[in-house]
Amino acid sequence: MPGGEFRFVHVEKVSTRIRKYNWELFPHRHRDLFQAVLVESGQGHVSFDLWEEAFHFPALVLVPSLVVHSFRYAPRSSGRVLTLSDAYVRELVKFTDEPVLESMLGRPQVVSLEAGSAALREIGAALDAIAERLAAAPQGRGAMLSASVLSIFGHITQHCRDLPVQGPEMLRRRYLYDQFRALLEQHFREQLSVARYAAMLAVTERTLHRACREVAGEPPLKIAHRRLVLEAQRLLLYSAMTVGEVSYHLGFKDPSNFSRFFVEHVGESPIMFRRARLG
Repeated sequence: MPGGEFRFVHVEKVSTRIRKYNWELFPHRHRDLFQAVLVESGQGHVSFDLWEEAFHFPALVLVPSLVVHSFRYAPRSSGRVLTLSDAYVRELVKFTDEPVLESMLGRPQVVSLEAGSAALREIGAALDAIAERLAAAPQGRGAMLSASVLSIFGHITQHCRDLPVQGPEMLRRRYLYDQFRALLEQHFREQLSVARYAAMLAVTERTLHRACREVAGEPPLKIAHRRLVLEAQRLLLYSAMTVGEVSYHLGFKDPSNFSRFFVEHVGESPIMFRRARLG
């Protein structure tokens, strides 16, 4: 489509690829792509990194980029997959001026919908419009595609509004937490101190600590360690790196320090973790 990869948009049926693999999509991740899966019939399970959630129709499964994910569908399930480039998502989110939407799209999750609801009908109609526009002549394609994607984003935002209302102080803390998570995603391999993150966010350590406790139930250091552990597990399971290479890639000075850190947080050594799951 016009704009190349920057505004990449694609829609396909769930069954197009997954039926031939016995209704199972094995673990993988997309580097620069966001996906939303509309489950229109059937049920199954989705795994996000190292946890799993069940879903049943109707539902919208949100999969941000870089999240290792897999699907297991019940036979004859149906649905459609919307794939968008990260750059296009950011452009559209900025246009909406809905800060909660960026946070929503950045978290892997299953959004339950109501059977026969207007939301389900309108999301389905938007996907129909996107598929039709992608197959049509290019004139006016960009504007009409954006309108259809924004319609879907609008329903995701409405889902956010349907959640319990939070006061202004809690909203400020959630915003700070989201900023912290964004910085952490950029710098977790550097293993920065909480003081450094607080300085980058122009707040005190106490303020950052309170925001993380209130929103996530954990202090910022534990969140940073959990992110580091998650990346270590990803690399051990989905890359050919040795334990030593993983340790240096994640900013540890030597593999022994990494192994002690891993055992402390996972309960087993990196070698045993890999062997138990990959054989």
